[in-house]
Amino acid sequence: MIRRRGIRFKIFLVTTALLVVSAVLLYLTLYFMLPSYYRYIKQSRLESGVNELVRAVNGRSAGDGLPLIAKFGQEHNAVMMLRDKDGGGYYIPPNFRSFKGWLSDGAGAGGFPLLRKQMETGRFVDRGGPGPANGGRILSAERKVTFAGSDESFTLYVDAPLQPIGEAADVILLFLPYMLIPILLIAIGGAFIYARLIARPLLSLNGVAHRLAKLDFTATEPALKSHDELGELSLSLSKLAVNLQSTMGELQDANAQLKSDIEREREQEAKRREFVATISHELKTPITAVSGQLEAMIAGVGPFRDRDTYLRKSYRIMQDMDKLVHEILELSKLESRDFRPLMRKVDLSELVRESVNGMSYLAGMKRLELTCELPEEAMIIADERLISKAVSNIITNAVQYSGEGERVYVRLVEERRPGGAREAAAGSASAMLEGTTAPELLDDLEAAPLRYRLEVLNTGVQLDEAKLPRLFEPFFRAEQSRSRSTGGSGLGLYIVSKVLDAHGARYRIGNTPEGVCFDVLLPGAA
Repeated sequence: MIRRRGIRFKIFLVTTALLVVSAVLLYLTLYFMLPSYYRYIKQSRLESGVNELVRAVNGRSAGDGLPLIAKFGQEHNAVMMLRDKDGGGYYIPPNFRSFKGWLSDGAGAGGFPLLRKQMETGRFVDRGGPGPANGGRILSAERKVTFAGSDESFTLYVDAPLQPIGEAADVILLFLPYMLIPILLIAIGGAFIYARLIARPLLSLNGVAHRLAKLDFTATEPALKSHDELGELSLSLSKLAVNLQSTMGELQDANAQLKSDIEREREQEAKRREFVATISHELKTPITAVSGQLEAMIAGVGPFRDRDTYLRKSYRIMQDMDKLVHEILELSKLESRDFRPLMRKVDLSELVRESVNGMSYLAGMKRLELTCELPEEAMIIADERLISKAVSNIITNAVQYSGEGERVYVRLVEERRPGGAREAAAGSASAMLEGTTAPELLDDLEAAPLRYRLEVLNTGVQLDEAKLPRLFEPFFRAEQSRSRSTGGSGLGLYIVSKVLDAHGARYRIGNTPEGVCFDVLLPGAA
């Protein structure tokens, strides 16, 4: 169905009007212009023919010239007449052949006595002009002619009747109502086909444009495959769809990344507020305790008169606060955007050995069995201070949270991959020394031909499985008493996670049948 405001309807309407108007104008032009044009053409041809006839007759004898005049009248359906100088005229019939037998040899007027006699005997027909008397339906021409053997000149009159072209024009006008029906049918049918042929590709392109407006970029194939401007437009629209689809994909990815960044920023902001609130709580409690003890000692209230005892307690509290402040400062450095670990070759075996030796006294106090299995040398690319602190925190947690008589087992093993190990490891070590990001270090860990796995197992304890994912959160402690006698500040494992992340390590903590195991995997250096 054709919409009234659609382009197909407009093309159909305009084309129909043009065809109808053109046909009517052509018809009216034939009616008004054809008679005058026909008269002009006939007059021109008559004048041209008479001129040629005069050129052919002049200088000939009357016996040779008069048949040519008669023949011209027959060919042009014209009345041919001659007039002499006295006004007498003679009608030359179309079937005239010669003057033999009644043309004299020079006697009489003008040398043609019998011709003169014929003019006088009444065979002359008075010629009427092309005026109102004959309705303007006769074309006329006159020329001077001379014959050989006579010094007299005659005037040749030529009257050629027009064909009834005016009647034909009247018939054309009367026939116009009957012609309007086929004219309208042809105009409407032609306009419909023309509008359909022209509008179909435009409607196809319009459909593609509508899909693009609705952000549907699946129209990657051209709707038209012609070699004209519409085909070029269709190809341009398909290319536009491809480019927009690619651009929208990139924008969607960027938008998703932006949403992810905003969500991560919100989470970090929430963690930051929680962190500040927790720090405030962690600092407020010891400050209140120390302030209360000092105030009681100054006032000499009750047992606080024993200042030495409570000064020592206050000092221990301040030491714990100092440790907490140092841990917070350490975290501030690790979380800074400008933080870059100072990477160099470090012997991990030596760092583990030092940490184990440092915890041997506390292990002895708790009657723990502290054993280790270490290679002679385990070279890695790391920040020595940070990795040493991470290893120390892991071993310290294992010793602190193990019961008396239990066992803490520290094991460092080497893992090698087959093929091209030394060359790949050398390239990885070089990249680390130049300064590499954590994601790149994780890639290096997956591809590293040489890796070291550190396992720290403390027996006799089990962790709540529901709390395992939160162990690396700041200020989170597996036991909820928040007492300093049963645990630290809750920042130890958080610092460990930040250090290991900065070194591209892979780590996890989980329960085993024997106890709790902390597992760390680091890339080795050649």
